[in-house]
Amino acid sequence: MRTPHLALTALLLNACNEYELVEKDDNGVVEDTGTPIDPPLQTPELQVSPTAVALGAVCGEESVEVTLTNAGEGALTITALTPSGAWTFTPPSLPLVLNQGEQHSLTVTGGPGSGALTILSDDPSAPTLEVPLASDANAPPVLTFLAPTDGSVLPVSAITELIATLEDDRDAPESITLSWASDVEGVLSTDPASTSGLARYEWDAATRASGAHLVTLTGTDSCGASAEVQVNLCQDAGYTADSLDLATWYFAGYANYDSANGWVELTKPLTSQSGTAFQTASTASGDNVVIQFSFFASGGSGADGLSLTALDSSRMTGFVGELGGGLGYKGLPGWSVEIDTYYNSEYSDPTPMDHVSFHLNGDVYNPLLWATLPEMEDGKWHEMSVSVSGTTVVVDVDGVNYINGTVSGITAFPAYVGFSASTGALTNSHLIDALEVTRSVCEGD
Repeated sequence: MRTPHLALTALLLNACNEYELVEKDDNGVVEDTGTPIDPPLQTPELQVSPTAVALGAVCGEESVEVTLTNAGEGALTITALTPSGAWTFTPPSLPLVLNQGEQHSLTVTGGPGSGALTILSDDPSAPTLEVPLASDANAPPVLTFLAPTDGSVLPVSAITELIATLEDDRDAPESITLSWASDVEGVLSTDPASTSGLARYEWDAATRASGAHLVTLTGTDSCGASAEVQVNLCQDAGYTADSLDLATWYFAGYANYDSANGWVELTKPLTSQSGTAFQTASTASGDNVVIQFSFFASGGSGADGLSLTALDSSRMTGFVGELGGGLGYKGLPGWSVEIDTYYNSEYSDPTPMDHVSFHLNGDVYNPLLWATLPEMEDGKWHEMSVSVSGTTVVVDVDGVNYINGTVSGITAFPAYVGFSASTGALTNSHLIDALEVTRSVCEGD
């Protein structure tokens, strides 16, 4: 039979685990040595997400959520939460106790500048923890003009592409609000930039007033910050034949406008014809003008030629000069550039070859500048460009430069720009098309 003492000992063994039993006496009695057993350690651990806040560019004040988590065991006690710099938040009641796995979120608000959120807790590994806080003041977009360059002179009848680049510290390029404007024409376009940051606007010459333009590109970001870049441009004055009212042309002799084909016919391939056609609605300066056109001199037996003439409107007495070798401009005041397709020795032609030459005041006998040409009576249209700037004359035919020289007698005069042609005993059709006249109004041009 078990003694009461032994039964009590067994009961104690089953009911209490605070002592380690290490030995028994000779009678089988277990003796307690009194050595304690340590309970498992419960250590709280503070985790913060994010570990640092960097907002980048901000418009004013912006907010971000910071989450505090007890990732350890046992309760975590936070005793202080302190922001610094331009940062604030609404603090919770302190001390803040987070049980294992529990979270608490803070909405931290700050403007441009740096600071920190300092947290004091009973996390034994990090009793003081700092979360860096930073943001930058928003900057306006950065705009750079690529083309045209400042001071450019724009052609009369072409589309000019305005090109710029932009970048922003906050917004995507395509979300920047853009405005192209001219101080003369007003707002030109509000089209956005591409995703690569390239801003473009195709400015049609037909919509541009002649003279100086200050073009401004303005960019505004989502914060309302704006920047602008400017370029000075000058639009030359001028006209093209297609844009002219034919009532402003003066046709003399056999010249007429062929409405079916859309070109000016100076002569038919008939003998002894002379014809001139001048645009009289406006004048160009005789010493500062660029003229481009197409001509045709074929279809007959081979004579005589045609001219581009800047007719001095202040000295003229008529629109038609002598026919035949006079090419319809002989005796007309101003200057002329002739395309001569027939050799007339009595007119002192400088060569028996087809040639181009420059003459003053209808003096067909005295070519001041000249050059031989390939065969012009080949049944084809040919392109011609004449530039007179001061006393310098440049003439290109079909993209090849034939004349580049100076003539001291060139002066400024109000010029009607037009054409003349003639036949004699031999014939050709003489036709003009695609006239473009540039009258320089831009300083320094």
